[in-house]
Amino acid sequence: MEIQFLTFDDVMKQTEKSRRYLLLGNGFSMAYKKERFSFKNLLESATEGEEPLIKKNSPIYKLFLEFGTSDFEKIVRLLESSSQVLKYYNEDSNSTQTTMTSDAKSLKKHLVKVITNNHPELPTEILEEEYLSCINFIKKFDTIFTLNYDLLLFWTTMRYKELKDNDFFKNDSEARLNISDGFGNIGTETQNDYVVFKNDNSNYYQTIHYLHGALHIFDNKHEIIKNTYSRTQKALKEQTLENLEKSIYPIFISEGTTNQKLAKIIHNSYLNSSYKTLKTIPEKYKNKSTTQQTTLIIFGTMLKNNDEHIIDAIVKSQIQTIYIGLKSLSKISDFAYLESRLDGKRELKYYDYTTINIWREI
Repeated sequence: MEIQFLTFDDVMKQTEKSRRYLLLGNGFSMAYKKERFSFKNLLESATEGEEPLIKKNSPIYKLFLEFGTSDFEKIVRLLESSSQVLKYYNEDSNSTQTTMTSDAKSLKKHLVKVITNNHPELPTEILEEEYLSCINFIKKFDTIFTLNYDLLLFWTTMRYKELKDNDFFKNDSEARLNISDGFGNIGTETQNDYVVFKNDNSNYYQTIHYLHGALHIFDNKHEIIKNTYSRTQKALKEQTLENLEKSIYPIFISEGTTNQKLAKIIHNSYLNSSYKTLKTIPEKYKNKSTTQQTTLIIFGTMLKNNDEHIIDAIVKSQIQTIYIGLKSLSKISDFAYLESRLDGKRELKYYDYTTINIWREI
């Protein structure tokens, strides 16, 4: 049977009466500026150039190799805890302890530099017409999952919410997305610089899920918090550096094997909640007035080997129809593994992702 290569408009028409779930990958961010968001391993980025942040002959780099990780947070914690342990085993280790503590602080600063160097510093760097173009894309969905940890989706959803609250989309039948990321105030408290993840409160039903975390979401040990520019008037670099100085780490997964990613997801309440949501999407969605079939539209990710945990979640869900964005039908083979896992029990369809103008006309 000949495989149809749909346009995005075709997908929207076919799913008009369905509840639409969107899964975004790095192609979403690269569509904004390819040179900024072409994916690089954070450790690789930190060791590049004539004056790298981390030199390959340094003790810090050797620690990354020794523990087989690219996780900055893991190495920082290792340095901090090891320096504390060392003083009880070696009375003459003061200089080594100082070096380890200093390296841990440097590594925190390196992390901020690496993750923010190419990232827009303020939401105002994105043009209003770019926001509106992107909003025209995301507004058509009921729920959004993203594998990206940058702030482009967050900034866009905030702009969309602001417009929607001011009745900008009052007569727009396509604007079905209601923004809720699961964060809110602690009780009636509104004086904090941050809001907290309210996964135990049904009033904070989520429609936006950062499956691999995001730069504005932090692990504050006893709670998951979200920093907001509106409450702090501070740029990304400043907020992140201040939090790191207080040992509050951004929650994001940028590299690692699928098992390493899954382990981090399972041990974090925010990530685990969003992952479970993807894994338990029903075949039909019921609300007070109607029952809708559910569909998943994938844009900007090829779901490679280190994202097998995402494939596993899709397979375990009950979604019956999945639309995959490709540049050409010659790339269908890249999804052969997903197709084999679905075992013919779901319908896979393919669409031309170049028929979508995410940020501007292509």
